[in-house]
Amino acid sequence: MLNKFVKTLRGLGVGLGVVLLAGCGHAAAQKTPPVSHALSIVDDTGRTVTLSGPATRIVTIAPSNTEIALDLGLRKNIVGADAMSFEYTPAPWSRELKGLHNIGPSFPAVSIERIIATKPNLVLAIPGVKGLSQLQHFHIPVIILSPQNIQGVYHDIQIVGRATGRTRQANQVVAHLQAQFARLQQLVHKEVRHKPTVFLDLGQLYSAGTDSYLNNLITMAGGQNIAAQFTHSAYPELTAEQVVKANPVDIVYDPSDASQHAITTLPGFSHVRAVRNHHVIAMTQPSYIDQPSPALAMGLAELIHLLHPHVVLPHDLSQAS
Repeated sequence: MLNKFVKTLRGLGVGLGVVLLAGCGHAAAQKTPPVSHALSIVDDTGRTVTLSGPATRIVTIAPSNTEIALDLGLRKNIVGADAMSFEYTPAPWSRELKGLHNIGPSFPAVSIERIIATKPNLVLAIPGVKGLSQLQHFHIPVIILSPQNIQGVYHDIQIVGRATGRTRQANQVVAHLQAQFARLQQLVHKEVRHKPTVFLDLGQLYSAGTDSYLNNLITMAGGQNIAAQFTHSAYPELTAEQVVKANPVDIVYDPSDASQHAITTLPGFSHVRAVRNHHVIAMTQPSYIDQPSPALAMGLAELIHLLHPHVVLPHDLSQAS
């Protein structure tokens, strides 16, 4: 499923997301009357977004943003979520979606009419969604979240906390996530002696480059990401020749975007160690890995289990195994 987002972001580009929304935050700032509780927030595109106060009616676009809002205790404040949130948000967050209003698809474009109908005072979005610039005409602030690494995920949780008056809850969520990561990394340090080379196939040979949170996860899980040697971009498309040359020990793939047969029969792949040794492994819970959100602790547990099946995971994180 992540491949859908990867290709969308590569095709449209974060830069285009900025262009589509250029001036949206500033326009709202110019027309919003001075309020003692006004908030100015710089989002992940570098835009300054001004809110008249903590947001109480929120539309969330993308499962990652929906999961962050839910973890901050904002279930009653979510007046709409996009179709992707309903389709791809994993448990336990998915259980909280029952009864929420579905505003429909967000790619290639959102329905502005459906968003406006919910009367939001904040939209949490991701880059590349067409149509959001129109919301400036209705003075609806839009915050774009697009973390490039694990630290960026922490930062974005705190951005949403500030924007909604939930800074204390945001700090707690970040601290809990950091503690989960620390426990898992201590386990890897204790139990893992060999760090295998890994090719993470997100579909059609798209992978995770050095500038991505997925690269962070592979490293934290005790693996060596082969894509990192070829590019610094976030989600590069590798060639079959590059993968064969890197000769990874493990190939991990998203079964919703690829099949084991399709991968193992690529030109030259019969000589790759992962194929020869039957280490072409499907993610069991891709939705824990493919969203930069609090679900990433489960995603890290998933990767540890796939790369090092002998490691016994903590019970509260073993759902990913």
